[in-house]
Amino acid sequence: MTTSPPPGDIRRALWENASAPNGLLRNARAEELVAAAESTGDRDLLRQALFGLIKAYEYSTERGKMMVPFARLLQEWDQDPSAFDSSDTYTFHWLFKWVSSGMLSLPEMPLASMEKWLAEMERRYRVGGYSERAVRQAEFELADDTGDTERAARAFAAWTAADRDQMANCHACELNDQGWYWLRQGQDEKALQVWEPVLAGRSTCMEEPHRVLAKSLLPLLRTGRADEARRNHLRGYRMARGNESLLPSIGLHIEFCALTGNEGRGLELLAEHASHLTAQGNPSARLEMFTGTLVLLQRLLALGLRTQPAVAYAGQQRTVRELYDILDSEAVSIAARFDLRNGSDVVSRRLAGRRAARPLVDSLPLGVRAASLTTVVPSAAVAPAPHEAASQQPLSDLVAEARELRTQGHPKASSAWDRVDALVAERDEAPGPLLAADLLERRAVRAGGDTVRSLFEQTVAAYRAAGDPGRAALNELRVVYAAAQTGAEPDEIRKLLATATASAQALDPSDPTRTRRIATAALSALKLEPALRDTDGGELVLDHARFDSDLAAFVTEFAGAATPEGGEIGDLLSDAEQLRAEQAWHTGDAERADELFASAAGRSITSGRPWDAAESLSRRARLLLMLQRPQEAEQVARAALTHGAELVEPDELGRIRLTLAEILYQHDGKESEAALYALEATHWFDAAGDSAGAGAYARLVLAQAYGETGRAAEAAEVLESALPDLLEHGDERAVQARETLARNLRALGDQRAAAEQYLLAAEVVKGWEHQRPHAQLATLAAECLAGAGMQDEAVAAYHRAVDLWETVGEAVALARALRSLAWLEAQEGDSRSAKDLMEKALSAVGGDGPEFLLERARTWTQTAELLLDDLYEYDEDDEDDDEEDEGGSQDDGEAAAVRREALVLLDRADAAFEALGAEVLDERARCVVRAAWTERELDRTDDATARVRALIGELSALPSDDARSAVHRLERTLGQLTPPS
Repeated sequence: MTTSPPPGDIRRALWENASAPNGLLRNARAEELVAAAESTGDRDLLRQALFGLIKAYEYSTERGKMMVPFARLLQEWDQDPSAFDSSDTYTFHWLFKWVSSGMLSLPEMPLASMEKWLAEMERRYRVGGYSERAVRQAEFELADDTGDTERAARAFAAWTAADRDQMANCHACELNDQGWYWLRQGQDEKALQVWEPVLAGRSTCMEEPHRVLAKSLLPLLRTGRADEARRNHLRGYRMARGNESLLPSIGLHIEFCALTGNEGRGLELLAEHASHLTAQGNPSARLEMFTGTLVLLQRLLALGLRTQPAVAYAGQQRTVRELYDILDSEAVSIAARFDLRNGSDVVSRRLAGRRAARPLVDSLPLGVRAASLTTVVPSAAVAPAPHEAASQQPLSDLVAEARELRTQGHPKASSAWDRVDALVAERDEAPGPLLAADLLERRAVRAGGDTVRSLFEQTVAAYRAAGDPGRAALNELRVVYAAAQTGAEPDEIRKLLATATASAQALDPSDPTRTRRIATAALSALKLEPALRDTDGGELVLDHARFDSDLAAFVTEFAGAATPEGGEIGDLLSDAEQLRAEQAWHTGDAERADELFASAAGRSITSGRPWDAAESLSRRARLLLMLQRPQEAEQVARAALTHGAELVEPDELGRIRLTLAEILYQHDGKESEAALYALEATHWFDAAGDSAGAGAYARLVLAQAYGETGRAAEAAEVLESALPDLLEHGDERAVQARETLARNLRALGDQRAAAEQYLLAAEVVKGWEHQRPHAQLATLAAECLAGAGMQDEAVAAYHRAVDLWETVGEAVALARALRSLAWLEAQEGDSRSAKDLMEKALSAVGGDGPEFLLERARTWTQTAELLLDDLYEYDEDDEDDDEEDEGGSQDDGEAAAVRREALVLLDRADAAFEALGAEVLDERARCVVRAAWTERELDRTDDATARVRALIGELSALPSDDARSAVHRLERTLGQLTPPS
């Protein structure tokens, strides 16, 4: 025979389960506790268990189950309403709304039953004396879900006009539903206006702004507020992630990714919630989740990714096509069941409407690292083939344009040749010899691996056969570089270089490219020679002075060949000067490097190739930042962005923006703009396939900028996605990333997670020669552990920090760590140890100087507070002891002695704060207030008020806002010390 658990144990278990994570485990435990409570025969305990079970169902996928336990509560009420106290009465009536909305989520619930329930709810509320507001909202939800638009409009008007009372839904939830109503009317701006208090954080609850953030995404995009949409996605998904009561919101986030060019991110979100695809719970929530997922899968199919792995379903990994077919069938079936119940096609129409959505933007960078999708050739339905646009122009015009852009060195030359290639492929006839050579050159430039040298050799032959020796000479130099890249021996590379140089010199003097080809060969020889020198098997050591001298000689020799505007070979001279600038920077001559970078950029600009100046300017901007010239660095970085406007290579576009972002981040007040450029940089590095390298660092800068502007949720989301990559960037970068993530997690209130990151970072730096970073990280970890309520771990971390600060020799930091440790010891009841630690802190800051005096003042103040707090805890422990004993007067005497000791410490602190002046007015005022109350407790009210009046008189003569604020506080204290008789 089993016995029922004691009621006290059941009550404790109910309390624990109330704070458990939402989901099936919490529901199962709540069901067990109902059975246990019923077995005790305690009707009050049973009611509490039923309340707990209904609440567990409400915040899970099993909302439909709540009607059974509520029916039992209804029986309890009808049998004896007086058994419900005021709190239970309130909760009982409140749950009518949950049951009403829960019915809507079940297609098997007859419409007649819901109408009957609505009437019952209205009757009960009227009897209970409640406003009709909640009833009319429930009626609106019923009409809206079933497609009765006229009734929904009437109910909406009646709901929003009725008085708010204690049965009305929370303001945030009401605004959620009201904005959703306007959104369904096609009024995006109206919906966003209604949601504004929730989005701004002025109106919140357990599930808001989570749901409104998700609902706002597409309206924000449609109204041109892409940055807000991105922000709401990062913040909102972080709030909704893993919460099964918010599956409709997860579906909206997946849909947002599908419609903004973030299909890879959408798949990752789906993978995190794949287990919910097969969960048999709330059909309405499943349909919402399925709908967002189907929008994503449709987009992936349109991109030709039918065989792309999606997620597992029913224990089996599915491709995009397979999962689409499964969910399509499921969604259509669920919608049909609702339509049958409702007597309308509203649910199917809404499903079809969302699935018909098309991308709102080609690409909206989110900043987070997402997995790359399988590369495929897009279908014609997705993007027109290049020849569709190219065929509108004659081939001769396209070829002329491409050759002109190539001559200019223009970044768009490559796309011009793409159009030519597409049009040639469309035609049946073979291209002429010169065009064939051009297209072969294009293939060679794009090729990689072992075939590249052969392709360039073929290109050389093709140009010679076509009668263009100038381009043949250029491609002979490319053969040289291809040979070097594929591991050819130095002697072979020298022979190839000599051949290319001879070909350039052999060009006819009338050939307009002759000087350029000769200069290009000479510069190539200079670039390659250091790597070709015999090192006898040792490490190559570059002779920087010789290399710089050779480059300078090249500039001198060919400077006369440039036109007055810097044309013909101005870009080659710029290239040489940039190499010289890099050498100067590397050898520590920063000022000379600055001059050379500026000269290189100037040559590119005057030669009519401003896009080439972008790299020199970006490098110069980084150098200026290193030289502590931030204003100039910003100016130069912005110039790089301007001159690089026509660049098309993603890695170049990313580098320019990352440089500007780093520089702006160093300026107070410009962190928001830094975030903008860092975000753009992440997008371009991803496009370049460098997400793990420069892209990861750009995300670190982005997260730092977000954190500085109060966008901690976005910072954490971005940085968590990039952390695995950043951990591969070396210890220093890994520590920087973990510390930044910890700081933002702490700002979000996740102290435990922040402590974990600080501790992991501390493990990395513990082997460093200088231990200050180790001490800082240990202290920060200790603070977070204490904030998370992990007392033992916090004490251990503070002891570690104390030892480290003693090793480092930083007295102020040591004193602060000791004081924090003292408070933890005091919380554990070890007053003696706490006081000893305070004395040790005082000894640590015994030196001269204002910083030591300030820490002594703080230590005296906190020691006094510790003594007084311990005294108050002692008094509270003895409150229940009503018997007088002989020790009473002795205890009073000991308490008075403690207060006098504390007062001495506060007087010392006051004098120190006074000596430190206006910068510590607030701390001084708090110290005086505490001293005054201590005197009052010693029955020295006159002394207490005199102390406060003296400081009021002193501070009243000061004009600062801090002084006025302190005076206001002191006057309030004075009134409390001398209450009217």
